[in-house]
Amino acid sequence: MKIRTALAGMIAATALVATAGAASAAVPHTGNQALGPAATFTVWATDVNVRDNPGNPGLCDGFPSTANCPAVAGKLQPGQPFDAICQNDGQTISGNPWWVYIQRGDTRGYIASYYVDNASNQLPGVPVCGA
Repeated sequence: MKIRTALAGMIAATALVATAGAASAAVPHTGNQALGPAATFTVWATDVNVRDNPGNPGLCDGFPSTANCPAVAGKLQPGQPFDAICQNDGQTISGNPWWVYIQRGDTRGYIASYYVDNASNQLPGVPVCGA
């Protein structure tokens, strides 16, 4: 299942549950991992691009990179928390090949893990996208 499709389904399910007043709902999965915020992080750099490819989201999901995700959906600043949904192998940035699919408010897309305020290349507690 594509990440964006599952995320849209999760948002729709959440809205439906909130409207209906139900106590619980099925959470969409991508592979064997629940698709929802895995952890919250911040970035250490200013103006970190949140990248997307609205014309071909599968290209961006398959191998996140500046070329495959050319649209800038937003920017992150130091201290602004964001939800890390999942992470994927992609273009190496300063020795780090991991990219993180994030959400902050209405902004969704990939950021290079290099800019996340964390000592590890691959973020702890964040599933691999599609795994």
